[in-house]
Amino acid sequence: MHRRGPVAHALESLGGATLGLVSFIGGTGLLLRESAAHGLKEAWRRTPIAARVFRTQAVRSGPRSLPVVILVNLFVGMILALIGGRILISLGFKEYVGRLMGIGMVLELGPLLTAIIMTGYIGAAYTAEIASMVVSEEITALETMALKPARLVAAPRILAVTLMVPCVTLVGDVIGIYGGRLVAGGVLEIGANTYWEQVWMQLTTENIRDGFVKSIVFGLLVGLVGCYKGFRARGGAEGVGRATTSSVVTAIVAILIADGILNYLMLFRL
Repeated sequence: MHRRGPVAHALESLGGATLGLVSFIGGTGLLLRESAAHGLKEAWRRTPIAARVFRTQAVRSGPRSLPVVILVNLFVGMILALIGGRILISLGFKEYVGRLMGIGMVLELGPLLTAIIMTGYIGAAYTAEIASMVVSEEITALETMALKPARLVAAPRILAVTLMVPCVTLVGDVIGIYGGRLVAGGVLEIGANTYWEQVWMQLTTENIRDGFVKSIVFGLLVGLVGCYKGFRARGGAEGVGRATTSSVVTAIVAILIADGILNYLMLFRL
């Protein structure tokens, strides 16, 4: 029997990864199209089921996510002020810590960290719920009754997290900047007026807009990947676990890639 060499294995792995990537991009694109089309129809018709699911998921993605987002962003803001302040002190620009906090939290760390938190808190939950519905054949039952799973299951969830992530990110930005203020006043001995003046100088309309756009894109990715991985689950309870793990990893990678692309476009092209 002929044994394949390492080159053949490498080519096979590369081909499998390429096919998986193409399948993922195509599948999420189709899910987004179907969810958008059916979601608009349901919003126009005001279907009770979809509206109830949307309200439930909006509360979960918004108010119930705030405690962990506030806690993480508070400490990240404090850490950023400590590290940035130490560097700025060595350069003789200690008073610019406020500028660092303004652009760092609003343009980058606030949207990115909030999206990663929502991936583990909301995206994983979406995947687990939908995967359980797939395994228990609830999705098959919906299709048998000529009901679109994308309309009743995916669309309300994707819409809810896409709308709520920017709101949660805004709160996280404010808390992170305030965390920086605690360090600036207690450790770096920077006056409150100086700190807030530098923060406001950096909070331009463009920076706020770019951070808002990022949070919308990240929220869409969290919901889209979470729902897509749930629909793709197979193999009972073990399959639900695999789908949930894959969902979190895939969503974080997608968010980081999107963050890099958006940074390039916003800073150098737009």
